[in-house]
Amino acid sequence: MITLSVDDQRSVTDLMLYMLKKIDPNGTHMSASNMTQAYSLLNDDVQVLFLDIEMPGENGIDAAPVLKERYKKLNIIYVTGHPEYVFEAVGMHPSGFLTKPVCEEDIIRELQELRFPLETLKSPLRVQCSPFALFTDGKPFDFNRSLTVELFAYLVYREGAFCTNGELLGILWDGDPDKQGNLRQLVLDMRNSLREIGAECVIVKKYGKIGVDMGAIECVGSPAEIIEQFHWY
Repeated sequence: MITLSVDDQRSVTDLMLYMLKKIDPNGTHMSASNMTQAYSLLNDDVQVLFLDIEMPGENGIDAAPVLKERYKKLNIIYVTGHPEYVFEAVGMHPSGFLTKPVCEEDIIRELQELRFPLETLKSPLRVQCSPFALFTDGKPFDFNRSLTVELFAYLVYREGAFCTNGELLGILWDGDPDKQGNLRQLVLDMRNSLREIGAECVIVKKYGKIGVDMGAIECVGSPAEIIEQFHWY
């Protein structure tokens, strides 16, 4: 993936570059502090433009018509600390909208809903279905908690389908509602562990549900085989 982040605050572009490199370590991620610099870096290969709205000189709203005319497949995602600009920004029909402070989860969510979709982000994670095992760069990979392995295995078994908290509580603790806190800890362990290897893009959250992006992992074997190793019947 090739991205360009434009913001007159250096701290913002530095943070965007840091997060984008974690999300997509094999991509090309650039930054600019104003639209003059941005135009010098933009070309037809740039796929996503993270664009601040309020900047000295040409701002993000003014730049949109020019950008859309020059780059027909450019995904523009507005980034701003001023929510009052939302209605004006929506009128530009961008691919997405982020409010500061931006976090990795927000970026991943917007990248999954682009107007002009990209190829699925790939992670270094390899999943062996039977017996269930995880590898990264050819070496075994594990989570910090044993139940996190079972949680991730179930998400792979569901092959990308979104799972509710109730469904996961039923699988791991026979539906015990008092285990909500335990489930949150497992999800946190799962995401933190995957983030350390540049594979956080594997986890997808939507409307209180969670799933696995099967296109982001190398899966060996059939996920249907996973059920034989756990007590999910």
